[in-house]
Amino acid sequence: MGFEDSPGSGKKGLVGGCLVLLLVGGALLFIGKRASQHEDALQADRAAATADAETKAKEAAIAAKQVLVGMTREEVERAWGKPDRVDRSSSGAGVREQWAYENGAYVYFGNEKVTSIGR
Repeated sequence: MGFEDSPGSGKKGLVGGCLVLLLVGGALLFIGKRASQHEDALQADRAAATADAETKAKEAAIAAKQVLVGMTREEVERAWGKPDRVDRSSSGAGVREQWAYENGAYVYFGNEKVTSIGR
C-alpha cells in the first residue's frame, strides 16, 4: 500500500508491514516496528529469566544429590555419579536410554534430556 495524503502536517501509510508516519521535517516513526521490537525484548527477558531459574534449580538439585526431569547426562552424573548399567532401545519415537543404579534408582533419557526418574 502506498502513502496517502492525510489532513494535517504529514502523510501516513503502510511500508513493509509497518505503520509509517511521515512528519514535518522528514522524521519517520515506525510505530508497528517499535511495538514489535519491544514485545520481542520482553519475551527475550522472560526467556532469560526462565533459563536462569532453571539453571539455579538444577544446580541446587545437584548439590542435594537429586535428579530432575530436563537434566542432561552430565548433570545426572554430577548428581548421582556414573550409572551401573545403561540400556538403550529404539522405536519410532527415537532412541530411549535407561541408566540404572545399584540402589534401584533409574533415569530415562529421551532427546538428550531426562524424561523420567524412578526407584
